[in-house]
Amino acid sequence: MAEPNSNAHAATDRTGPGAIEAAVIALQNYFQRNREMQCLLIVDPQPSDLPEPKGKHNLDDLPRTVVPTAHEAFPESERPYLLTLNPRLPQFGAWLAESVRVALADRRPDVIARVPGQRIGGWLATPAPVSADEVATHLSRQVLQIDDRGKTCALRFQDSRALALLWPVLTLMQKETLLGPVKTWHAFDAGARLAAYAGLYPKMLDDLSFKPQQWSAIRRHGLVNRALALHIAAIGHQPEPETVEVAVSAAARAEQYGLVERDDKLAFIGHALSWHPHFDAHPRVQEVLRNVSPDEFYVAGMSELSIDEIEAIRGGAWYVGKNNKDGLRA
Repeated sequence: MAEPNSNAHAATDRTGPGAIEAAVIALQNYFQRNREMQCLLIVDPQPSDLPEPKGKHNLDDLPRTVVPTAHEAFPESERPYLLTLNPRLPQFGAWLAESVRVALADRRPDVIARVPGQRIGGWLATPAPVSADEVATHLSRQVLQIDDRGKTCALRFQDSRALALLWPVLTLMQKETLLGPVKTWHAFDAGARLAAYAGLYPKMLDDLSFKPQQWSAIRRHGLVNRALALHIAAIGHQPEPETVEVAVSAAARAEQYGLVERDDKLAFIGHALSWHPHFDAHPRVQEVLRNVSPDEFYVAGMSELSIDEIEAIRGGAWYVGKNNKDGLRA
C-alpha cells in the first residue's frame, strides 16, 4: 500500500483544480460530439444542500424535477432531483464547472469520511425529445426494490459511490433497465475518476429482478463505501481500482467468517486495506477468527495482536508464493 500523502499521489490529485478542469473538458467534449443529447444533472440533497449561489449562472437557480420516491428513507425535502443543463446555452460550461467542483469537494480525503453521501450523482445524457419528467419517473420506478428477504429496499444510485459498486453487480440487461431512457450516465467512480456508464441495447426488462447473490453483494455496499471513506481519510488520497476490489472481496469474506457486528466488519475490511489484502490467511488472524463468538468480538480479539505481529502481517513475507484466488499477490 502507498504511504499517506506521497508525492506521487499529490502530483495526481483527483479532487484538485486540474482534475476539475479535466472533467469539465471531458463532459463538454462528449456533449459537443453528441449534439442530439441533453444533459440532466442528478442531485441528492440528503447529504446537504448545494453551495450558496456566488456567480451569475448558479445551479440553484435552475428549476428542479423531483424523482418521486414514496419511502420513509426519502422525506419530501430529501428526494433526489434533476436539473436540466442545456449544452447549447453559453452558460453550460459554468454549470458543468460548478457541479464538478461540488462533486469532487465531497470526495476530498479530509471530507469524505465526514459526509453521509455525495450531492452530485452524475450527468445523464438523454436524447433531446426525452423530458426530465420522463427520466425522473423512470428512475423512481427503480429506486424501491423488494429484496430476497421480502424487505423493501431503496437503491441509492443517485450517490455516485453507490452506483460505482452497483454497476459491476448488474447483468447487461439489468444495466439497460436501470438506464432506461438515459444513454450514458457520467459519474465519478469509487476512485474519483470520471466514468461513463452506458448501455448497448434498448431496455428489454421492466424491472431489475435481482438474484439472491446480487442482493448479498448490494447489502455489503454501504459497509464497503464506509470502509473506503475511512481508508481515504487515513491515507490522504483516492483509491486505485484494485484497492476497491480488495474492499469488496474483504466484505464478502467478513460475512463468510460469520462477523455480524458492523464495527467488526468495518475493522476487517480496514485491515485488508491497510495491512494486507489477504491478512486473514495469516495463522494469528485465523486464531482470532476461530474465537469470534457473540461474547468475543473480532475487534477485541485483534486488539491483542502485538506490534511485531501486525508488522509481520503488513510485510507479507508469510504470504509469498501463496496463490490468491483473486489474482493478487503480496
